[in-house]
Amino acid sequence: MRSDIQFLLGLALFSILCLVQTKSIIEPCSSSDSCFSLLSFVVPWDSKLSEISSRFQVNVSDILAANSVWPISQKLSDQIIRSKSVVKIPMPCPCVDGIRRSMSTIYTVLALDTLETISEGFGGLVSANQIETVNSINATNRLTNGGRLVIPLPCSCLNNLRNGETTVYMSYVVREGESLRSIASGSKTTVSDLEAVNGLSHNSVEPGDILAVPIAACSSAALNWYNESLIVPSGSYTLTASNCIKCSCSPIDLRLHCYPSTLPVPCFNLQCKDSNLVIGDQHVTYFNPGCNVTQCVYRGHIGGKILRSVSKSSYLKCPENETYNAAPTPWPSINFNPSVMPLGELSPYTSPSPVSDASMMMHTTQVSINLLLLFIWICFL
Repeated sequence: MRSDIQFLLGLALFSILCLVQTKSIIEPCSSSDSCFSLLSFVVPWDSKLSEISSRFQVNVSDILAANSVWPISQKLSDQIIRSKSVVKIPMPCPCVDGIRRSMSTIYTVLALDTLETISEGFGGLVSANQIETVNSINATNRLTNGGRLVIPLPCSCLNNLRNGETTVYMSYVVREGESLRSIASGSKTTVSDLEAVNGLSHNSVEPGDILAVPIAACSSAALNWYNESLIVPSGSYTLTASNCIKCSCSPIDLRLHCYPSTLPVPCFNLQCKDSNLVIGDQHVTYFNPGCNVTQCVYRGHIGGKILRSVSKSSYLKCPENETYNAAPTPWPSINFNPSVMPLGELSPYTSPSPVSDASMMMHTTQVSINLLLLFIWICFL
């Protein structure tokens, strides 16, 4: 009788475990290009921003830009980010072995590390099984203190488009109690978009699933820039031209607004020729019933030289005076400081090779062999 009960309990446990599958998107690719993507990282324990930067091997300045933190101070590197805070991590998304994924993050194993704690340290964006498989961890190749592991992180490009609009995709780990509706609401997208992008046939997700969340973005593609292409997620910014120029993506009109960064770096050629205007400035002359607008606009950079030109437009209805330079702080405990640190420049990413939604697949991580062995052990107790 006892063995029968154990068998039934083991069968029930195995059945439940077999039903628990973690879904994530797989994007096939065939070229060597890369795109700009984001990771939604839930901080597992209190960490300095510099520690998060080191963990993902991303510049602190890149993280600050992705999270719209401005102005930048040296003290922010030592800022404690509380556990459960959500931090956007910018990540290049290359094509590796025919699929989109990031393999550039290298982790150095600590004495007390396990595959599970390493996975936890990356906020569940990578599973213990994935780390084990990619690094060929087994009985003869165990984790060793000081060993180096490749951390495969999820990412998507999808041509940086959604419904014909410039889009950046963020990898998002579903948390307990969340639904597609709550995720869509918090990400300013729709349930139907999440379903279409992730190949979901029903409105259901489970904790641990990794979704590609579309985020509206600004592109420089139509701005006639020389030798430069930028894609910037809505509400964030990037630094370019050796950190002399800050380009912000306005969430209001999804246009890039570029102006001097005012960082303590040597910058030249900020003023437009034969004009008193510097990059980002505009002069409005009103007439009945409209106005003429003269602007000094950024046109890219080459060989340390910043390119700019005067743009003149006439309007029957004058546009409102647009200023998009302020940015909210994503972490309430951050204290801004006007002293500014030198920054590493954000790298621009061009659009990747075409791939259609129809070619997308949902990847299912099956129950590991360890769970199967657990079931057998229970049955034979």
